[in-house]
Amino acid sequence: MSSKADLKRSHIIQTAIQYLKDNDLSTLTLDKIASSANISKGGLLYHFKTKDTLQTAIAETIMNEVIQSYEHFASLEQGTGRLTRAFILASEKDLANGAALNIAIQIMQNDHSVISTVYECLLDALFQDGLEQSVVHLIRLTIDGLYYSQLLTIAPISDEATKGVFEQLIHMTRKD
Repeated sequence: MSSKADLKRSHIIQTAIQYLKDNDLSTLTLDKIASSANISKGGLLYHFKTKDTLQTAIAETIMNEVIQSYEHFASLEQGTGRLTRAFILASEKDLANGAALNIAIQIMQNDHSVISTVYECLLDALFQDGLEQSVVHLIRLTIDGLYYSQLLTIAPISDEATKGVFEQLIHMTRKD
C-alpha cells in the first residue's frame, strides 16, 4: 500500500498534469500547482524541491502511464500486428484524454534521450510484429502527425476524422 507521502506526491503530479492539459507549460509555477492541489507551497516543496524536479516527475509519470496503457492493450491483442495495434490504441486513448505525451515531450525538449530511448525500443518491438516495416513506419508517422498537429495546433482534425484515421490504422495491422 502507498504511504501518505506517496499518495500526496501522486496527487501533486496528477494535478500538475491536468493543469498542463489546460494551460501552457510556460505558465507552470509551483505556486499555481500548490493552489490547484489545495496544499501549501511548503507542502509542495517537501515533495518537489524545485520546479525542475516537479517537471521531471511529471514527464516520468506520463511516460510510465503511456507504457502501462500500451502493455495493457498488448495483453488484450493476439496475432500478427498485436503490438502495433496496442501502440495505436494507447495513442488513441492518450490523444482523446488530452495528449499527455505532448506534455512530456515539451518538458523534455532539451533532453529527449529518455523519450527517444523508450520510443526506439517500442519501434524495435513493432518492427518484429510481423508487419511490413513500411506499414509500421506509416502508422508511427501518422500517429506522430496527430500528436504534433494537436501540440502545435496546426490544422488539427475533428474528433470524427481522428476516429476514422485510427480505424484505418487498425485495419492496416490486420492481414485479411
